[in-house]
Amino acid sequence: MVLNNQVVGVLCCLKVAFSLSMTARLVLALGAEAKLDIVPGALEFALPFSTLEDACKVDKKLRALERKNFGKGSLIRVAVVGCGYSGVELAATVSERLQDRGIVQAINVETTICPTAPTGNREAALKVLSSRKVQLLLGYFVRCIQRVSDVEASAEASADATGIREGKDIAECNSEKYVLELQPAERGLESQILEADLVLWTVGSKALLPELEPCDKPHELPLNARGQAETDETLQVKGHPRIFALGDSSALRDPTGRLLPATAQVAFQQADFAGWNLWAAINQRPLLPFRFQNLGEMMTLGRNDAAISPSFIEGLTLEGAIGHAARKIAYLIRLPTDEHRFKVGLSWFAKSAIDSVATVQSTITKVLSGS
Repeated sequence: MVLNNQVVGVLCCLKVAFSLSMTARLVLALGAEAKLDIVPGALEFALPFSTLEDACKVDKKLRALERKNFGKGSLIRVAVVGCGYSGVELAATVSERLQDRGIVQAINVETTICPTAPTGNREAALKVLSSRKVQLLLGYFVRCIQRVSDVEASAEASADATGIREGKDIAECNSEKYVLELQPAERGLESQILEADLVLWTVGSKALLPELEPCDKPHELPLNARGQAETDETLQVKGHPRIFALGDSSALRDPTGRLLPATAQVAFQQADFAGWNLWAAINQRPLLPFRFQNLGEMMTLGRNDAAISPSFIEGLTLEGAIGHAARKIAYLIRLPTDEHRFKVGLSWFAKSAIDSVATVQSTITKVLSGS
């Protein structure tokens, strides 16, 4: 029994799995969702970026802001919270899209971006962010997010009570603008107030594994603090040999005791082992212990920009257009069939051709308008 990314009915499926015959197996691969409830205002005013639906919402909001600001000369201000891989990729892509029509500010509690990334990837990302004038606010955490209108209303109420008018440094009342209060996480830094038209949230995630009802405590899954199921090296949930978990749903440690990262590379490799171990468990064969093989890390930094650091060549980092091409080749190789590779490759080629024609047309228009 394999579940997709729908949480509805999971409890029911778990109960059924526990009561079925010994040949029944359950695979938990539900993914994760953004954890927005850790900062006041994030759930109400920030947009997460972890699913296709999230990406569509971000694109829709950016389009609305671009239409609203068209011809007015005012800049679109975007705040990206978090400078892990997702945050850096998002900041690079949004800044490339907005160009001189917007300002992108990236906030991170660490004093560097992508602290766990290979040095080459981090340096390539810093180079791209600097060239696109992304403002990095490192060593800060977001204390709260509010609407500008709410802040001004609070300031006016305070002024009416004390006779002092405050809060005039915040822009004119606009329910679509937000204020982020930043607190320093490092000594020597001062608190800051940022204003943004769009807040993108890439910090924290929680697995989509629900806890069982109290009446089912004898069958309760062992979950860690992040909501992931504790699994052994065969990807079986501890205490439940008929249930397997992988990807964001699994909390698996390597031989040194470190928790494996919740990345696509880990999940992709786990899928092969889970498939084999399902067959082996049903046919009473020995199960294989999962061993993660780090093949390197990749990150996209725009339409035609990326960085890739393969693990088998120490110190090598491909960046720019070469990194972009290498990243796409790597994705094509990992696709399951030649049919998938052909369709995806053709789609990429068509999109590149359309983008090239659009770029040429834009350049010609600028030249003609300048003359």
